[in-house]
This record gives sequence, C-alpha cells and structure tokens, in this order.
Amino acid sequence: MSQIIAKLIKLLFISTLSLPVMALEETSKRPELEIGTMLGSLILVLACIFLFAFLMKKSNLLRHGGHKNPIKIIATQPLTNKSRVQIIEVHGKQYLLGVSDQSVNLLDQLETPIIDNESAMEVQSTPSFTAAFASVLSKAGKKK
Repeated sequence: MSQIIAKLIKLLFISTLSLPVMALEETSKRPELEIGTMLGSLILVLACIFLFAFLMKKSNLLRHGGHKNPIKIIATQPLTNKSRVQIIEVHGKQYLLGVSDQSVNLLDQLETPIIDNESAMEVQSTPSFTAAFASVLSKAGKKK
C-alpha cells in the first residue's frame, strides 16, 4: 500500500513540474487557454490538498500529534459485551476503571502499581497477569 502511495506522489510531483512548461507553450500559441490552465492548476492544487489530508488522517498524525500520550492503558478485562474493567496509568499512578457505554467509573486508585512501565507488554501475554488482575479485582470488590 505504501509503495503505491509513494509512486502516486512521485507521479503527481513529476506532472506538477511539467505543467508550467506545457502551459507556457500552449498559452503562447492561444491566449484564450490561459483561463483553462489556471483552472487546471487550481484543480490540481486542490486535489493535492485533499490527498495529503486523506493520508494524514490515515496515518493518525493529526489525532496523536506525534508526541507521547500521558495516559496508558495497562490492562483490559471484558465483563459483558458492552462493559469492561481497565487499569490505566496517568503520570506514574495506576487507576482501576469500570467502563461501559454510558459511563466511566473510578473503582480504585492502586497504591502499589501492578505492572511497571518497561514490562507492561511482556506481562500482558503471560498467564500470571490474569491471576494478578483477578487479585486486584477481588481487593476492589472487598473495599465496597
């Protein structure tokens, strides 16, 4: 997909460079074509703007801004089709959240983090993480 986009951008760039030369030759012969070349150039510029806007939207650079997000989702455990429990980390503190379609509720603020930042991805794939997550859920249930 990216190779096709790269070839398309190269083609647009090359065709954009050759347009002024072709327009100069045509308009010198026939002055009534000046407005046509101007409209053609305008359409080409607008097409480039929309193409680059589409590519930016697909690459998510506009939404995330290319910088690090301070909120990290550490773990997610689905409860029903539309609700789940999540552990998130914000500025080094971890929170247990209940998330549904209508609301997000803070269930607990974890005093001791379950997962450190470096091994978060490794621990999510191991079975011991499930046991740790179950113990946090049981502790949160006992507090209420």
